[in-house]
Amino acid sequence: MRNLFTLLFLFIHTLLFGQDKQLKFEDFTYESNIKTVLLYPLLGAANDAARTLNPPILSLQDTKNLWLEFDDLNANYEQFHVRILHCTYDWKQSVLSEIEYMPEYNDLIINDYRVSRNTKIPYYHYKIEIPKVLLSGNYLLVVWRGRRKDDIVLSKRFMVYESQVGAFGTVKQAQAPSKFRSHQQVDFEINYGGYRMMSPRDELKIVVRQNYRWEKTAKNLRAFSVNESTSKLEFRFFDDENTFPAGNEFLFFDSRSTYNKGQYIAQIRRGKEDEMWVSPQSNRSETAYIEANDFDGSFVIDNRESTDGEVEADYIYTTFGLKTHELEGANEKVYVNGGFNNWRLDKINEMIYDNNFGGYTASILLKQGVYNYIFIIQKPNSTTDEAYFEGNFGETQNTYEIFIYHRPVTARAEKLVGYHVVDFNKKR
Repeated sequence: MRNLFTLLFLFIHTLLFGQDKQLKFEDFTYESNIKTVLLYPLLGAANDAARTLNPPILSLQDTKNLWLEFDDLNANYEQFHVRILHCTYDWKQSVLSEIEYMPEYNDLIINDYRVSRNTKIPYYHYKIEIPKVLLSGNYLLVVWRGRRKDDIVLSKRFMVYESQVGAFGTVKQAQAPSKFRSHQQVDFEINYGGYRMMSPRDELKIVVRQNYRWEKTAKNLRAFSVNESTSKLEFRFFDDENTFPAGNEFLFFDSRSTYNKGQYIAQIRRGKEDEMWVSPQSNRSETAYIEANDFDGSFVIDNRESTDGEVEADYIYTTFGLKTHELEGANEKVYVNGGFNNWRLDKINEMIYDNNFGGYTASILLKQGVYNYIFIIQKPNSTTDEAYFEGNFGETQNTYEIFIYHRPVTARAEKLVGYHVVDFNKKR
Protein backbone atom coordinates (compact mmCIF):
# COMPACT_ATOMS: atom_id res chain seq x y z
CA MET A 1 0.00 0.00 0.00
CA ARG A 2 2.83 2.37 0.88
CA ASN A 3 4.54 1.64 -2.48
CA LEU A 4 1.29 2.48 -4.25
CA PHE A 5 1.06 5.72 -2.24
CA THR A 6 4.63 6.59 -3.25
CA LEU A 7 3.95 6.04 -6.95
CA LEU A 8 0.73 8.04 -6.75
CA PHE A 9 2.53 10.83 -4.86
CA LEU A 10 5.25 11.10 -7.53
CA PHE A 11 2.69 10.91 -10.36
CA ILE A 12 0.51 13.69 -8.96
CA HIS A 13 3.44 16.02 -8.36
CA THR A 14 4.90 15.29 -11.77
CA LEU A 15 1.60 16.54 -13.14
CA LEU A 16 1.68 19.58 -10.87
CA PHE A 17 5.27 20.61 -11.58
CA GLY A 18 6.15 18.89 -14.84
CA GLN A 19 3.83 20.85 -17.09
CA ASP A 20 5.22 24.30 -16.37
CA LYS A 21 8.95 24.79 -15.99
CA GLN A 22 9.07 28.50 -16.57
CA LEU A 23 12.03 29.81 -14.60
CA LYS A 24 11.13 31.46 -11.31
CA PHE A 25 13.63 33.90 -9.84
CA GLU A 26 13.25 32.47 -6.37
CA ASP A 27 14.05 29.38 -4.32
CA PHE A 28 12.03 26.74 -6.10
CA THR A 29 12.05 22.99 -6.75
CA TYR A 30 10.37 22.06 -10.02
CA GLU A 31 10.13 18.27 -9.58
CA SER A 32 8.91 16.19 -6.66
CA ASN A 33 11.79 13.73 -6.96
CA ILE A 34 14.33 16.50 -6.25
CA LYS A 35 14.64 16.76 -2.48
CA THR A 36 16.65 18.44 0.29
CA VAL A 37 18.19 21.28 -1.71
CA LEU A 38 20.96 22.97 0.28
CA LEU A 39 23.10 25.96 -0.71
CA TYR A 40 25.56 27.26 1.87
CA PRO A 41 29.07 28.65 2.38
CA LEU A 42 31.43 26.09 3.85
CA LEU A 43 32.60 28.05 6.89
CA GLY A 44 33.42 25.11 9.17
CA ALA A 45 34.22 21.42 8.88
CA ALA A 46 32.91 19.68 5.77
CA ASN A 47 31.37 16.89 7.88
CA ASP A 48 29.62 19.20 10.36
CA ALA A 49 25.87 18.74 9.94
CA ALA A 50 25.28 22.33 11.11
CA ARG A 51 27.31 23.74 8.19
CA THR A 52 24.13 24.04 6.10
CA LEU A 53 22.58 26.52 8.55
CA ASN A 54 24.80 29.26 7.12
CA PRO A 55 22.73 31.32 4.65
CA PRO A 56 24.01 31.50 1.04
CA ILE A 57 25.71 34.87 1.47
CA LEU A 58 29.41 35.55 0.91
CA SER A 59 31.76 38.50 0.89
CA LEU A 60 33.34 39.25 -2.48
CA GLN A 61 36.71 38.91 -0.75
CA ASP A 62 35.82 35.66 1.01
CA THR A 63 38.18 32.72 0.57
CA LYS A 64 35.34 30.21 1.01
CA ASN A 65 32.98 29.09 -1.72
CA LEU A 66 29.32 28.13 -1.80
CA TRP A 67 28.33 24.48 -2.03
CA LEU A 68 25.15 23.08 -3.56
CA GLU A 69 23.73 19.71 -2.53
CA PHE A 70 20.50 17.90 -3.40
CA ASP A 71 19.03 14.41 -3.76
CA ASP A 72 17.30 12.79 -6.72
CA LEU A 73 14.83 10.12 -5.60
CA ASN A 74 14.57 8.71 -9.12
CA ALA A 75 17.71 6.81 -8.06
CA ASN A 76 19.15 6.82 -11.57
CA TYR A 77 22.19 8.81 -12.60
CA GLU A 78 21.41 12.05 -14.40
CA GLN A 79 23.80 14.63 -15.77
CA PHE A 80 22.90 17.94 -14.15
CA HIS A 81 24.21 21.33 -15.24
CA VAL A 82 24.47 24.55 -13.23
CA ARG A 83 24.20 28.10 -14.53
CA ILE A 84 24.44 31.35 -12.57
CA LEU A 85 22.31 34.40 -13.45
CA HIS A 86 23.02 37.91 -12.21
CA CYS A 87 19.92 39.66 -10.83
CA THR A 88 18.80 43.15 -9.91
CA TYR A 89 18.19 44.06 -6.28
CA ASP A 90 14.49 43.16 -6.72
CA TRP A 91 15.25 39.74 -8.25
CA LYS A 92 14.85 40.22 -11.96
CA GLN A 93 17.48 39.18 -14.46
CA SER A 94 19.95 42.00 -14.98
CA VAL A 95 21.32 43.21 -18.32
CA LEU A 96 24.86 42.08 -17.52
CA SER A 97 26.47 39.55 -19.84
CA GLU A 98 27.96 36.42 -18.32
CA ILE A 99 31.54 37.44 -19.06
CA GLU A 100 31.06 40.48 -16.81
CA TYR A 101 30.40 38.46 -13.66
CA MET A 102 31.62 34.88 -14.31
CA PRO A 103 35.33 33.97 -14.23
CA GLU A 104 34.75 30.90 -16.41
CA TYR A 105 32.28 29.31 -18.79
CA ASN A 106 28.80 29.51 -17.27
CA ASP A 107 27.85 25.84 -17.66
CA LEU A 108 29.03 23.71 -14.75
CA ILE A 109 28.51 19.94 -14.82
CA ILE A 110 27.88 18.23 -11.48
CA ASN A 111 30.39 15.40 -11.44
CA ASP A 112 30.33 14.74 -7.69
CA TYR A 113 27.55 12.24 -7.07
CA ARG A 114 27.06 9.28 -4.73
CA VAL A 115 24.47 6.56 -4.31
CA SER A 116 22.66 6.31 -0.97
CA ARG A 117 23.83 3.53 1.34
CA ASN A 118 21.71 1.35 3.62
CA THR A 119 18.58 3.40 2.98
CA LYS A 120 15.13 1.98 2.37
CA ILE A 121 14.34 4.73 -0.13
CA PRO A 122 17.23 4.90 -2.64
CA TYR A 123 18.52 8.17 -4.04
CA TYR A 124 21.47 9.81 -5.76
CA HIS A 125 23.17 12.62 -3.84
CA TYR A 126 24.66 15.41 -5.98
CA LYS A 127 27.15 18.02 -4.81
CA ILE A 128 29.14 20.82 -6.42
CA GLU A 129 31.35 23.70 -5.34
CA ILE A 130 30.18 26.97 -6.89
CA PRO A 131 32.96 29.18 -8.32
CA LYS A 132 33.38 32.74 -7.13
CA VAL A 133 31.74 35.50 -9.12
CA LEU A 134 33.45 38.75 -10.09
CA LEU A 135 30.82 41.25 -8.92
CA SER A 136 28.75 41.79 -5.81
CA GLY A 137 24.97 41.60 -6.02
CA ASN A 138 22.09 39.14 -6.23
CA TYR A 139 22.39 35.85 -8.10
CA LEU A 140 20.16 32.96 -9.08
CA LEU A 141 21.63 29.48 -9.36
CA VAL A 142 19.75 27.31 -11.87
CA VAL A 143 20.12 23.53 -12.29
CA TRP A 144 18.83 21.68 -15.33
CA ARG A 145 18.95 18.11 -16.60
CA GLY A 146 20.93 16.84 -19.59
CA ARG A 147 21.25 19.01 -22.66
CA ARG A 148 17.90 20.78 -22.37
CA LYS A 149 18.27 24.10 -20.58
CA ASP A 150 14.48 24.32 -20.27
CA ASP A 151 14.39 21.06 -18.26
CA ILE A 152 14.92 22.96 -15.00
CA VAL A 153 14.92 21.00 -11.74
CA LEU A 154 15.71 23.71 -9.17
CA SER A 155 16.62 27.35 -8.66
CA LYS A 156 18.25 28.93 -5.62
CA ARG A 157 19.08 32.52 -4.67
CA PHE A 158 22.41 33.69 -3.24
CA MET A 159 24.08 37.03 -2.53
CA VAL A 160 27.64 38.35 -2.70
CA TYR A 161 28.45 41.59 -0.88
CA GLU A 162 31.19 44.18 -0.56
CA SER A 163 32.00 45.92 2.72
CA GLN A 164 32.04 49.42 1.27
CA VAL A 165 29.21 50.77 3.40
CA GLY A 166 28.97 50.04 7.12
CA ALA A 167 25.85 49.46 9.18
CA PHE A 168 24.91 49.19 12.83
CA GLY A 169 21.52 48.03 14.05
CA THR A 170 19.42 47.17 17.06
CA VAL A 171 16.23 45.15 17.42
CA LYS A 172 13.74 45.86 20.17
CA GLN A 173 10.08 45.47 20.88
CA ALA A 174 8.02 47.91 18.81
CA GLN A 175 7.64 51.36 20.34
CA ALA A 176 3.98 51.71 19.32
CA PRO A 177 1.92 50.74 22.41
CA SER A 178 -0.51 48.69 20.30
CA LYS A 179 2.36 46.57 18.91
CA PHE A 180 4.75 46.45 21.84
CA ARG A 181 3.87 42.87 22.82
CA SER A 182 3.53 41.48 19.29
CA HIS A 183 6.04 43.23 17.00
CA GLN A 184 9.73 44.00 16.78
CA GLN A 185 11.35 47.15 15.49
CA VAL A 186 14.64 47.28 13.57
CA ASP A 187 16.46 50.60 13.98
CA PHE A 188 19.75 51.05 12.19
CA GLU A 189 22.17 53.56 10.78
CA ILE A 190 24.41 53.42 7.72
CA ASN A 191 27.89 54.89 7.64
CA TYR A 192 28.88 55.49 4.02
CA GLY A 193 32.21 57.14 4.90
CA GLY A 194 34.30 57.65 1.79
CA TYR A 195 31.93 55.77 -0.51
CA ARG A 196 31.01 58.31 -3.18
CA MET A 197 27.38 59.12 -3.94
CA MET A 198 25.60 62.24 -5.14
CA SER A 199 22.50 61.70 -2.96
CA PRO A 200 22.90 58.89 -0.39
CA ARG A 201 19.28 59.05 0.81
CA ASP A 202 17.96 58.55 -2.75
CA GLU A 203 20.60 56.26 -4.23
CA LEU A 204 20.84 53.51 -1.63
CA LYS A 205 18.25 50.74 -1.74
CA ILE A 206 17.69 49.02 1.59
CA VAL A 207 16.12 45.61 2.26
CA VAL A 208 15.60 44.19 5.77
CA ARG A 209 14.86 40.46 6.04
CA GLN A 210 13.62 38.42 9.01
CA ASN A 211 14.87 34.88 9.67
CA TYR A 212 16.30 34.47 6.15
CA ARG A 213 12.79 34.46 4.65
CA TRP A 214 12.14 36.40 1.46
CA GLU A 215 8.44 36.74 2.22
CA LYS A 216 9.39 38.50 5.46
CA THR A 217 11.08 41.66 4.20
CA ALA A 218 10.79 45.44 4.50
CA LYS A 219 11.73 47.29 1.32
CA ASN A 220 11.92 50.82 -0.07
CA LEU A 221 13.09 52.20 3.27
CA ARG A 222 14.23 55.82 3.14
CA ALA A 223 16.48 57.36 5.75
CA PHE A 224 14.76 59.32 8.50
CA SER A 225 17.70 61.73 8.68
CA VAL A 226 21.02 62.41 6.95
CA ASN A 227 24.11 63.69 8.75
CA GLU A 228 26.49 64.76 6.00
CA SER A 229 29.20 65.84 8.45
CA THR A 230 29.56 62.28 9.78
CA SER A 231 28.43 60.53 6.53
CA LYS A 232 25.59 58.75 8.32
CA LEU A 233 22.02 57.86 7.42
CA GLU A 234 19.63 57.12 10.30
CA PHE A 235 16.73 54.71 9.82
CA ARG A 236 14.41 55.25 12.75
CA PHE A 237 10.73 55.40 11.86
CA PHE A 238 7.41 56.32 13.40
CA ASP A 239 4.96 54.79 10.91
CA ASP A 240 5.83 51.10 11.36
CA GLU A 241 7.94 50.90 8.19
CA ASN A 242 10.58 48.99 10.13
CA THR A 243 8.39 46.77 12.30
CA PHE A 244 7.83 43.03 11.87
CA PRO A 245 5.37 40.64 13.51
CA ALA A 246 7.60 38.88 16.02
CA GLY A 247 6.08 35.41 15.68
CA ASN A 248 7.02 32.65 18.08
CA GLU A 249 9.97 30.33 18.57
CA PHE A 250 9.84 27.56 15.98
CA LEU A 251 8.65 24.09 16.85
CA PHE A 252 11.11 21.30 16.16
CA PHE A 253 11.59 17.54 16.06
CA ASP A 254 14.58 15.19 15.86
CA SER A 255 14.23 12.33 13.35
CA ARG A 256 17.91 11.33 13.27
CA SER A 257 17.24 7.80 14.52
CA THR A 258 14.71 5.19 13.45
CA TYR A 259 15.64 2.93 16.38
CA ASN A 260 15.17 5.37 19.26
CA LYS A 261 12.65 8.18 19.44
CA GLY A 262 14.29 11.59 19.22
CA GLN A 263 12.86 14.73 20.80
CA TYR A 264 9.21 15.34 19.89
CA ILE A 265 8.88 12.07 18.01
CA ALA A 266 5.78 10.28 19.32
CA GLN A 267 5.98 7.06 17.36
CA ILE A 268 8.23 5.18 14.91
CA ARG A 269 7.01 2.40 12.66
CA ARG A 270 9.80 0.48 10.97
CA GLY A 271 8.98 -1.39 7.81
CA LYS A 272 9.85 -1.63 4.14
CA GLU A 273 9.70 2.16 4.35
CA ASP A 274 9.86 3.79 7.76
CA GLU A 275 7.26 6.13 9.20
CA MET A 276 7.39 8.65 12.05
CA TRP A 277 4.77 10.66 13.91
CA VAL A 278 5.80 14.03 15.30
CA SER A 279 4.33 14.76 18.73
CA PRO A 280 0.94 16.45 18.16
CA GLN A 281 0.83 20.18 18.81
CA SER A 282 -1.95 22.58 19.75
CA ASN A 283 -2.69 26.28 19.36
CA ARG A 284 0.12 28.33 20.96
CA SER A 285 -1.27 31.79 20.25
CA GLU A 286 -2.84 32.24 23.69
CA THR A 287 -0.19 30.50 25.79
CA ALA A 288 2.70 32.22 27.54
CA TYR A 289 5.89 32.86 25.58
CA ILE A 290 8.60 30.26 26.22
CA GLU A 291 12.16 31.07 25.20
CA ALA A 292 13.82 28.29 23.18
CA ASN A 293 16.75 27.82 20.85
CA ASP A 294 15.88 27.15 17.22
CA PHE A 295 17.27 27.30 13.69
CA ASP A 296 15.14 30.30 12.64
CA GLY A 297 12.96 27.92 10.64
CA SER A 298 15.71 25.91 8.94
CA PHE A 299 16.90 22.29 9.32
CA VAL A 300 20.00 20.09 9.35
CA ILE A 301 20.46 16.63 7.87
CA ASP A 302 21.97 13.91 10.05
CA ASN A 303 21.71 10.24 11.01
CA ARG A 304 22.64 9.01 14.50
CA GLU A 305 23.41 5.48 13.28
CA SER A 306 26.01 6.61 10.73
CA THR A 307 28.82 9.08 10.21
CA ASP A 308 27.75 10.16 6.72
CA GLY A 309 24.29 11.72 6.74
CA GLU A 310 24.61 12.92 3.15
CA VAL A 311 24.06 9.41 1.76
CA GLU A 312 23.11 7.33 4.81
CA ALA A 313 20.24 9.44 6.16
CA ASP A 314 17.01 7.85 4.96
CA TYR A 315 13.78 9.44 3.76
CA ILE A 316 10.95 8.99 6.26
CA TYR A 317 7.21 9.50 5.89
CA THR A 318 6.83 12.09 8.63
CA THR A 319 3.31 12.83 9.94
CA PHE A 320 2.52 16.16 11.62
CA GLY A 321 -0.54 16.71 13.79
CA LEU A 322 -2.26 19.87 15.01
CA LYS A 323 -5.01 19.37 17.60
CA THR A 324 -7.64 22.02 16.95
CA HIS A 325 -11.20 22.52 15.75
CA GLU A 326 -11.91 22.54 12.03
CA LEU A 327 -11.77 26.03 10.58
CA GLU A 328 -15.16 27.48 9.78
CA GLY A 329 -14.01 29.92 7.11
CA ALA A 330 -14.79 28.88 3.55
CA ASN A 331 -11.71 27.72 1.64
CA GLU A 332 -9.31 28.47 4.50
CA LYS A 333 -6.41 26.03 4.42
CA VAL A 334 -3.91 24.91 7.05
CA TYR A 335 -0.27 24.13 6.26
CA VAL A 336 2.76 22.90 8.14
CA ASN A 337 5.65 24.98 6.90
CA GLY A 338 9.37 25.66 7.24
CA GLY A 339 12.63 25.96 5.37
CA PHE A 340 12.24 22.29 4.34
CA ASN A 341 9.54 23.44 1.91
CA ASN A 342 11.17 26.75 0.85
CA TRP A 343 8.34 28.41 2.83
CA ARG A 344 5.94 27.58 0.01
CA LEU A 345 2.31 26.60 0.54
CA ASP A 346 1.40 23.75 -1.79
CA LYS A 347 -0.14 20.28 -1.86
CA ILE A 348 2.97 18.76 -0.32
CA ASN A 349 2.55 20.48 3.05
CA GLU A 350 -1.21 21.10 3.10
CA MET A 351 -2.93 19.58 6.14
CA ILE A 352 -6.26 17.76 6.07
CA TYR A 353 -8.75 17.68 8.94
CA ASP A 354 -9.07 14.23 10.51
CA ASN A 355 -12.12 13.75 12.74
CA ASN A 356 -10.64 10.64 14.35
CA PHE A 357 -7.47 12.53 15.28
CA GLY A 358 -9.34 15.67 16.30
CA GLY A 359 -7.28 18.04 14.23
CA TYR A 360 -5.23 18.55 11.08
CA THR A 361 -2.62 16.10 9.79
CA ALA A 362 -0.11 15.95 6.95
CA SER A 363 2.42 13.29 5.95
CA ILE A 364 5.58 14.53 4.20
CA LEU A 365 8.59 12.62 2.91
CA LEU A 366 11.59 14.14 4.72
CA LYS A 367 15.24 13.17 5.02
CA GLN A 368 16.42 12.35 8.54
CA GLY A 369 17.58 15.32 10.59
CA VAL A 370 16.45 18.05 12.96
CA TYR A 371 13.69 20.30 11.59
CA ASN A 372 12.01 23.56 12.55
CA TYR A 373 8.39 24.14 11.55
CA ILE A 374 5.25 26.16 12.26
CA PHE A 375 1.56 26.02 11.30
CA ILE A 376 0.07 28.59 8.91
CA ILE A 377 -3.39 29.47 7.63
CA GLN A 378 -3.94 30.55 4.04
CA LYS A 379 -7.07 32.59 3.43
CA PRO A 380 -9.17 32.54 0.22
CA ASN A 381 -7.49 35.76 -0.99
CA SER A 382 -4.09 33.99 -0.68
CA THR A 383 -2.98 36.06 2.33
CA THR A 384 -1.48 34.09 5.20
CA ASP A 385 -1.90 34.16 8.97
CA GLU A 386 0.93 32.71 11.07
CA ALA A 387 -0.31 34.27 14.29
CA TYR A 388 -3.57 32.29 14.42
CA PHE A 389 -1.87 29.13 15.71
CA GLU A 390 1.58 30.43 16.72
CA GLY A 391 0.90 33.91 18.13
CA ASN A 392 3.17 36.98 18.07
CA PHE A 393 5.45 37.57 21.04
CA GLY A 394 7.71 40.60 21.17
CA GLU A 395 10.39 38.61 23.05
CA THR A 396 10.93 36.06 20.25
CA GLN A 397 14.59 35.57 19.33
CA ASN A 398 14.60 36.50 15.64
CA THR A 399 17.47 37.23 13.28
CA TYR A 400 17.43 40.24 10.92
CA GLU A 401 19.65 41.06 7.96
CA ILE A 402 20.21 44.48 6.40
CA PHE A 403 21.09 44.51 2.68
CA ILE A 404 22.42 47.75 1.19
CA TYR A 405 22.33 48.07 -2.60
CA HIS A 406 23.71 50.83 -4.82
CA ARG A 407 24.03 51.38 -8.54
CA PRO A 408 26.98 53.64 -9.37
CA VAL A 409 26.53 56.13 -12.19
CA THR A 410 28.73 54.16 -14.59
CA ALA A 411 27.41 50.71 -13.62
CA ARG A 412 24.74 48.72 -15.44
CA ALA A 413 23.42 46.92 -12.35
CA GLU A 414 23.21 47.32 -8.58
CA LYS A 415 26.02 46.23 -6.31
CA LEU A 416 25.46 44.87 -2.81
CA VAL A 417 27.74 47.34 -1.04
CA GLY A 418 26.89 46.44 2.56
CA TYR A 419 25.47 43.59 4.62
CA HIS A 420 24.78 43.46 8.35
CA VAL A 421 23.18 40.93 10.72
CA VAL A 422 21.50 41.82 14.01
CA ASP A 423 19.61 39.61 16.47
CA PHE A 424 16.94 40.56 18.97
CA ASN A 425 18.60 42.04 22.07
CA LYS A 426 22.03 41.53 20.53
CA LYS A 427 24.36 43.82 18.61
CA ARG A 428 26.82 42.87 15.90
